[in-house]
Amino acid sequence: MITPANHQSIVVGIDGTAGALGAARWAAELAAHQRVPLVLLSVVPALDYRLTAGAWTESELLPQLRTAAERKIEEAAAAMRHGQPELDIRRFVVYGIPARKLIEISASAKLIVMGSTASRLGTLLLGSTVLSVANNAECPVAVWRHDGDHPWPDRRPLLVGVDGSPDSESAIGHAFELAAALGVGIIAVHAWTEPDLLEWTVVPDSWPMLAAQERELLAERLAGWGEKFPEVEVTRVVQKGATAEVLLEHAADAQLVLTGSHGHNRLVGMLAGSTSQNLLHHAPCPVVICRAPERRG
Repeated sequence: MITPANHQSIVVGIDGTAGALGAARWAAELAAHQRVPLVLLSVVPALDYRLTAGAWTESELLPQLRTAAERKIEEAAAAMRHGQPELDIRRFVVYGIPARKLIEISASAKLIVMGSTASRLGTLLLGSTVLSVANNAECPVAVWRHDGDHPWPDRRPLLVGVDGSPDSESAIGHAFELAAALGVGIIAVHAWTEPDLLEWTVVPDSWPMLAAQERELLAERLAGWGEKFPEVEVTRVVQKGATAEVLLEHAADAQLVLTGSHGHNRLVGMLAGSTSQNLLHHAPCPVVICRAPERRG
């Protein structure tokens, strides 16, 4: 098993790119604050053994690929130790398909961190590996993007989306735990939309009542967390609008966004998996996608 069985390791995929190295540095800061091991993982792609000629070619190529991967991971480890000399850094080079290996390892990890780059339009260039891991990992997945003004964890609050779904509950728990470790506050945002007037007997005059119900929902979902983490200051925001749009609006003031893999609006009964995908592509800061324990695997 690559990571410890106590689910306390932060795992970073290392592929030699600048994005992966930046993600590793960011993850090293998180690991240091939380006092957990940092696992640097490099996956050497396994080629197709079905063709004899291909197998011969692979037998010649794999040692070279492994040597290159080992060099990249040692360089990354050296960079991490320069900033965090006391950090427990563990290095692994394995063979396989990168997305599959990261998903497999997520069963025994605290957090998977992956790097991505920003385009000129300000959106993330998300490869198939990043999307596959974010959508299928058993532990939370952080997709890191470079922030020139704030490259590492800082004093800004964490932003967490709250909608009452099991995945959202998982995001809330991880947000409080991480905020306590970093010594920062939380902005808890609950976005709500108007019911479909064709299906609900609702008139505009009743919208203030619905808004009050949404504020109550947010209070209920946060109840108990303040007692468990009294040092974490919480700012509550209840706002009418599409979930992704509301979260992106407030993300400008946050250093990290945490959201469930799939959300649920109790008024209209719609799954909102597109919210997490929208955030992955457009958030100005790293995004952590969380999944409820019963939905993992």
